[in-house]
Amino acid sequence: MEDAVHNDLRDLKDDYKSIVVPLIEEYPYIFKEGDFSFDLFCRISTLISSRAFEVDAFHENAMVPFADIFNHRSGDEHVHFVTDFDVCDACGELEYCEHQYLEYLEQGSDAGDDDDQWSDMEDDEKMSQASGISLKSEDENVDEEDDEEDDEGPLQDLEELEDAQVNFWKKDEEKEKAEEEEKKDTCDMILEQDIKKGEEIFNTYGQHPNIVLLSKYGFCQDNNENDYISVGQDTVYTACVEAVLDGMVGDKKVPKHDQDELIEEAMERVQERFGYYLTNEHIFCPKPDDDDDEEEDGCCADGCCDGEDHEHGDDEDGCCGGDHDYDHEHGHNHDHHGDDEDEDEEGEEDEDDDEEEEGGKPQPYFANVEGLYEDTVMLLLHVVFVNDRTFGKFKEDIGEALAYFERLAEESQKGDKKSRKNTEHLRTKKLVYTVCKRLSELRRKDYLDDKDQWTPIEKDIESRNKITNKRHYYALTCRISEKKIIEKSIEYYDSRVKSCDTEAVEAKTRKKQKN
Repeated sequence: MEDAVHNDLRDLKDDYKSIVVPLIEEYPYIFKEGDFSFDLFCRISTLISSRAFEVDAFHENAMVPFADIFNHRSGDEHVHFVTDFDVCDACGELEYCEHQYLEYLEQGSDAGDDDDQWSDMEDDEKMSQASGISLKSEDENVDEEDDEEDDEGPLQDLEELEDAQVNFWKKDEEKEKAEEEEKKDTCDMILEQDIKKGEEIFNTYGQHPNIVLLSKYGFCQDNNENDYISVGQDTVYTACVEAVLDGMVGDKKVPKHDQDELIEEAMERVQERFGYYLTNEHIFCPKPDDDDDEEEDGCCADGCCDGEDHEHGDDEDGCCGGDHDYDHEHGHNHDHHGDDEDEDEEGEEDEDDDEEEEGGKPQPYFANVEGLYEDTVMLLLHVVFVNDRTFGKFKEDIGEALAYFERLAEESQKGDKKSRKNTEHLRTKKLVYTVCKRLSELRRKDYLDDKDQWTPIEKDIESRNKITNKRHYYALTCRISEKKIIEKSIEYYDSRVKSCDTEAVEAKTRKKQKN
């Protein structure tokens, strides 16, 4: 949370320096420094960013009167903000306009195959309407004019019409009114469900976690299904090295010099497998904007791989936790190399990848509101902990890795009795779950009090109920929500570790009985 706030403040300072300060220096007689302070700039920016709506391609983000009067409620809101986004980005016209017509002329209307002939003719008709040019022959136009004159019949005497006090402008006024009503240059608040008398009407600001609601809008809520916790990639790497080292050492006492060698060996092992996974991550877990063929081959199309007890229908976004990104909404780019969580709501993931390749901070990994880690974490851990023979197959043929992940997905959804008999697979799963539990335990340390004690959530809630300061109240709400996720995560992965132990004992028993 602190990182997100510091990043926003840094962005505001950058914007103030690049936008406001030059104006004050160049036009001091108009923009007096005392009237345009940084504090005022922050207040106004906060007001606009928390109330602006994305209107369309022409207006982009804008203040919309009355649209901002509704408070937020996620999942059971009454109204939705609806606009036509695809308008001309030069003039804002929804229908065809002169800009689109000029663009059409530049591109040319006679290019295309026979298959496109009919669509070209439709385009010609639409464009001719926009420009006022008729594609019909002169003879056709003359015939139509004659037909119109015949339909009108003989003209009435003008003096008789005046004596009858006929309003000559009435039809024109009605026509203009009808045309005005047909205009679609509006933003609409659409009612999605019935509202009882006296009931507050709610809108939704989006599927945001509490950290975004708090930093962007100044409030957050209990039981937010979009909440998550994050762990850094370095933390995942360290936890993997510790797990590998524990497997090497076991209960044996190892001399100090031997320990150093084992640590180095464990680090090399994990580093090689980390590198393999990260190099091929775009194939294993393709992003929505990746090629369709990669997405079909990738494991994430089948959902999460973190355990056979996870119900896929429970979570809308699988185990990935849904929307982790948060958009800094004004149109400037700000690079943050020091934050653990790169918050961007509308798809800044590509920039994050570029930062990582150029030596920026490694990406964070997430656990959703149920405490389950996302697919990328689970697959990475499986790559780290599969036996050497299986990893060797992965390196020789990436299809082997994809097939392995496919089996994990099927096991997660349907269950697989064969895998429970496979002691090697049980060992791998246990290590994966052990590291997941360890990651949540490490995250738990960030929430200890001054005496390194974990305050029970019930006490946090009691303390919050006594708070009158809204900032303090919502900050504690955000903290409580994240602590709940940590507790759920530790409890879940602890149960999975114990389940693996039970299955391993049962497998040994069955083997003895066979012998």
